[in-house]
Amino acid sequence: MKASRALLFSFAIVIPTVSPVSARQPSVPPQASASGHASYQRPPTLSDGWITASLPASVDRAHIERMTASLRSDPTWNVHAVLIEHGDHLIYEEYFAGEDQRWGMPLGRVVFNREMKHDLRSVTKSVVSALIGIAMGSGWKESLDRPIVDYFPEYPELKTTERRRITVRHALTMTAGFEWNEQVPYTDPRNDEIVMTRHGEPLRYVLGRPIVAAPGSEWRYSGGLTQVLAAILERATGERLVDYASARLFRPLGIADVEWMGSLAGMPAAASGLRLRPRDLAKFGSLFLHHGRWTRQQVITADWVDESTRRRLTLPNQTERGYAYQWWHLCYPTPSGGSVEARAAVGLGEQRVFVLPSMNTVVTILAGRYNNQSRDVTDRLMREFIIPALSPPSIANCPM
Repeated sequence: MKASRALLFSFAIVIPTVSPVSARQPSVPPQASASGHASYQRPPTLSDGWITASLPASVDRAHIERMTASLRSDPTWNVHAVLIEHGDHLIYEEYFAGEDQRWGMPLGRVVFNREMKHDLRSVTKSVVSALIGIAMGSGWKESLDRPIVDYFPEYPELKTTERRRITVRHALTMTAGFEWNEQVPYTDPRNDEIVMTRHGEPLRYVLGRPIVAAPGSEWRYSGGLTQVLAAILERATGERLVDYASARLFRPLGIADVEWMGSLAGMPAAASGLRLRPRDLAKFGSLFLHHGRWTRQQVITADWVDESTRRRLTLPNQTERGYAYQWWHLCYPTPSGGSVEARAAVGLGEQRVFVLPSMNTVVTILAGRYNNQSRDVTDRLMREFIIPALSPPSIANCPM
């Protein structure tokens, strides 16, 4: 989501830790090999919890090196970072140069390294979903089927019979039935997320939208519902969103360098405002591969990992794409003729976290293609390089 410049300030989360000196060193671009491909380099081992390894024999090095060479040689990709966890190890980590933004403000050309924070945009939605799950497993025992208006007593006029049918679960699956338009670009003032961001009462704006479909009957993408979920989380836990995220998610993952952009009536932008370093985002993805665990700590319950990422609906006329609790489901063909499902956190500008349980893999991609729809480069990376490199078995675990 692209924000008005007047609203660009951040809530900084500072977690006292000591960063190792080695972690401050930027990655060194690999040299070209005799074959003309970029030479593969094993990710360095740092004091950040990651166990690194070289490419195993089961991963095709040629595809990986061709991907690296393509991203370095063609600036139109504008991909900034690619990380791959496979077989419980971080096996690939490379950084590139390209044009970037900081929540809508141009930064020009940036030469990226592992210490630089990057916009996550709507990947933030999946983080909010995780925080809801942490709260559910930590004492908040409210049912997901409770009406969302129950959490907002300051709006008694909204507690109508019709609106009380809209539940927390409907907000998680984006099937609330509210009129909402994020189909136009985020530069367009008609975009409802932009209207919400600039509104004096953003929650009132979302909750008061006309109801145009029965709750649960239609999927409609809405950053407004994520903002409502974040507000519900604050009210249920009695803690600010940033404080709860710091204590219950970021600190257990060893994540200390965080920005959460935006100011919506005292809250950050729950739908789009997070900025993290690439290795830290990859840790978040790793939780969903390992049933909610990071190293020896259970950060999210295994039940919530399963419940929140299980496909809940299939998008209209797009059988290969589905949606869960603020997570997407995508299908990719395999070289052997099967298909593999990716549970994906997806953000504008082609920010991606692909969790592929059947392949024991997480792929993290950060890019600068905001409002650029000329081609889906992350889709190409998955189809042309990453999936073929992993040599998956002939499986078919999602509709094609």
